[in-house]
Parts: sequence; structure tokens; C-alpha cells
Amino acid sequence: MTLADQTIALARRAACEVRRHWRLLVGAVLALAAVSTAIEWSDAQGRFDISAGYAVRMTCEPDPESVLWSGGCDRVAPDIARTDKPSFIELYRAFVTAHHRHIPSPAVRRRFAQTPCDPAFDRDAVLKGTRFVLEPVRVRFLEACTAPHVEAIKAEIDERDRALMTIEREGLSHEALFAGALANLTEPIVIFAGAVVLAALLVL
Repeated sequence: MTLADQTIALARRAACEVRRHWRLLVGAVLALAAVSTAIEWSDAQGRFDISAGYAVRMTCEPDPESVLWSGGCDRVAPDIARTDKPSFIELYRAFVTAHHRHIPSPAVRRRFAQTPCDPAFDRDAVLKGTRFVLEPVRVRFLEACTAPHVEAIKAEIDERDRALMTIEREGLSHEALFAGALANLTEPIVIFAGAVVLAALLVL
């Protein structure tokens, strides 16, 4: 058998294997693309989070005019003071909190959906002099018209800011990159899309 014949036979054998296992190959390509995209997103998110976490710290640093915006910094003061290296689980949870949760959350929206507004409530007065008055944080309170509603949103912003500072403490490391990628891949809509693709490959 000549070299040309061997090459043709090998190509036919490879084509046969591809036809037999095309579902596995397509699934592997799609999985690789999903992981690659998740890592790219994680890199972009991490770079944003580092500057955002630093901004939280800067907001709460002593300044001649800080009285205008630093109220409420005591709520995250322990996290500002932290210098320890976060674990992978902490980083994963931080990415989930920072990028995969809405503020106000659906739970808070439902909780206060039927709550009547307080006629005497002054949102501007409540937020004045606090770090919650700064943009773009202030827009989170547009639907709030009672003190408990405002406090619920503040608590979610506190949680988000703690997450940003956790990611900032880690910096641009591989551990943070992979934690963010895992958070992106475990987003419910991504899991649902993966299940749909898997079901389609099994049916075809």
C-alpha cells in the first residue's frame, strides 16, 4: 500500500469516527467555548471589581469633605480593615454576589411590593451625608418610599461592597480568575442553556 493509499484510508477512518461520535465532539467544542468565554468575562469583571472595591475604600477614607458622603462607612469598616487573603470559596461567593445578584433583589421587591408608601418619608434626607447618596448607588433606592425598604436595600449594597473588597484584596490572580469563571458557569441561565444543548444533542 502506497503512502497515498494509507493517507486516504486514515482519512476515511477518521471521518467514520467523527460521524460516530459527532455529538461528543460538538459537546466538547461547545463546552470549551463556554469555559473560554466564562474566563474572559471573569477577567473583565475582576479588573472592574478591583477599581470598584478601591472606590469603596476611598469613599470611606478621612477627607475634609467626607462628612458629605461617608455616613454608613461603619457598616463595612471591618471589611475595609481586612488584609487577609480570601479563599477560593470566598472569591467564588464574592463574584456571585457582585455580578449575579440584582439590587434591589427580587426578594426585596416582593417583600415591599404591597407596602404602602409613608407620606412623611423623605428619601433624600435619609440618604444625605451617606455613601448611599453617591451615583450610581443612589438609583438603587428609586422605588423605596419607607425606612425599612431603604434599610433592606442598604444591606444588599453592603453585601455587594464587601464582595468587591474581597475581590480587590485578591487582585488579578489565577485563583480569582477561575473563581469568577466558575461563578459565570454556575449562573442559572447558563446551566439551563447547557441542559437544553445536552438534551438537543441526545435527541438528534
